[in-house]
Amino acid sequence: MMSGVPLRSVAPVLCVTDMAATVDCLVNRLGFTLQGQAGDPPSWASLVRDRVELMAVCGDHPKPAQDWAAYIYVADADALFDEFTSRGADLKGPPSNKPYDNREFEVRLPDGRVLAFGGPISEK
Repeated sequence: MMSGVPLRSVAPVLCVTDMAATVDCLVNRLGFTLQGQAGDPPSWASLVRDRVELMAVCGDHPKPAQDWAAYIYVADADALFDEFTSRGADLKGPPSNKPYDNREFEVRLPDGRVLAFGGPISEK
């Protein structure tokens, strides 16, 4: 059964052990902007880039799984990969075409969590 109330967006929450390193990586390596934070020292933060929001919460969390913490859809995976390379991001490898018609790459965050970025395969 469909609801009449539309969903607007989603903000994945990353459980991290080092807030300062995570915020630094997201801002300086991946181009996000710190929108807000709470706590002294900060234990929660909201970061945005374009229409994507990521939240981070700091605490004593288990070691991250090696799967993706979030998958972020982009218009051009190759151009974003080049940008992240120039910013010094910890990239797991170059973009590659997947059988589900996306071209994607992965970025490792300071505590080992992984973000995937992918988009349509170019017709070039």
